[in-house]
Amino acid sequence: MVGVRVWDSEKKAFGELSDIDIQKGVIKSIRSSPGAKKDIVRYLLPGFCDASVTIGADSFGGEVTKESLPFYLLSFLSTGFSHVESVADPDLKKVKEEIAKGRFTGPIISQSQKPILLPSHFPENDPPTKQYDLVAALENTGTLFNDKEHRSKILPIFLKRSTNQSYTQTDLFHLRTDAEKIGFTTVIYSFTDPLSWEDALDSGYNIIFHALPPNANLEPIQKRSYLWAPMLNISYLKSLKENPSILKSKMITLSKYHPVFRERFNESFAASLSEEGDSQKANRDRLTFLNLYQSLRLFPKERLLFASGAGHYGSFPGIGAMLEAELWLESWRLDGLVSEIQQTKEREVGFWQRLWGNFRQESRIQSPHRDIDTVEEGKKILVDILTKETCSFIKADHRGLIREGGPAHFSVHKQNPFVSPLGIFAIESMVLGGKLVYTPKPEKVGKKP
Repeated sequence: MVGVRVWDSEKKAFGELSDIDIQKGVIKSIRSSPGAKKDIVRYLLPGFCDASVTIGADSFGGEVTKESLPFYLLSFLSTGFSHVESVADPDLKKVKEEIAKGRFTGPIISQSQKPILLPSHFPENDPPTKQYDLVAALENTGTLFNDKEHRSKILPIFLKRSTNQSYTQTDLFHLRTDAEKIGFTTVIYSFTDPLSWEDALDSGYNIIFHALPPNANLEPIQKRSYLWAPMLNISYLKSLKENPSILKSKMITLSKYHPVFRERFNESFAASLSEEGDSQKANRDRLTFLNLYQSLRLFPKERLLFASGAGHYGSFPGIGAMLEAELWLESWRLDGLVSEIQQTKEREVGFWQRLWGNFRQESRIQSPHRDIDTVEEGKKILVDILTKETCSFIKADHRGLIREGGPAHFSVHKQNPFVSPLGIFAIESMVLGGKLVYTPKPEKVGKKP
């Protein structure tokens, strides 16, 4: 590759014009390219990582079909994701084999251990098996922690407290310590339940997924050094379900950056929405989301993990990630991560109006930055979390970096991807293991005679 600018995660900036030599999927060298044509420059970002997706759920409320599966997998690549961590899917060995053989085009998939579930997660006619029973897991960890299905070392625990439906903190503590002794990473999924948060933190868990409720015990939480994946887009999409016109508008806006979704899913998703929603329920859901959203501003950015939760309602692969990124950036702008001049520009359109879609779309597009190093600080932090931080967490082979000797996993951009709000997801092509695995189809211009 000739005449590219490579993202430097240490400097949080694009480097000088360079040439990249790739052999057998590995980057052999990155060297200066003084002779490259400066009017034909490409920008390279490392492949993004998503710490929690469910590939078998279709985001309409059903299961992914054989016909739609290839497009769901392609959707990750089309928005720059090279690696994803599958949670709560059945064995994906065959899917991964199809990708390896070239029959499907998709990201590199790692799959967590089978989640430990409370009895309340199961239908009454389908009680939990011994494999999902916490006591049985503690008594016989060999039954739970197996590698027959080539699963990762991440152990999810789906924890939501309700009357007579909870594990004691003692049981949770023993499960965590037993898992850690044999090299597993335990992750609590709290489902925004305040008691689940408190139980998890009091039991010494250091990784929590799902939003933090405002009525959780904040004082001990703020003192802990845990990692957090907010997955706020799930609550956000739920809050819009009773506002179909706003939800349709939001999806149309996001589809501009997501050609696979635009061509394959946007029309059918819009058709699945009701004409009118329940305004009272819409207001309640909106207030619930806003309460969850406030906690993000108080949390240290260096301890965030990126998880889209793709597979939940409306959270299609790529779409959920773009919404999650948008929510983070809006929160950080309020928190003072941008300059006073930028804040003044942002106030031209009220924050909540931007968040809920009641605005002219073109008013959100910021003027291009002429200097490639003067991009909004929040976007640099976002890319760092999407790449280095989250990729290291799921143990992606490139660790979220573009470096000599490392695997060639990166997205290619025609222009500085920080120019537009969600430009980091608007890719020209995707390279995985040194191979071109995705490039959008050229758009047709004009009409046929």
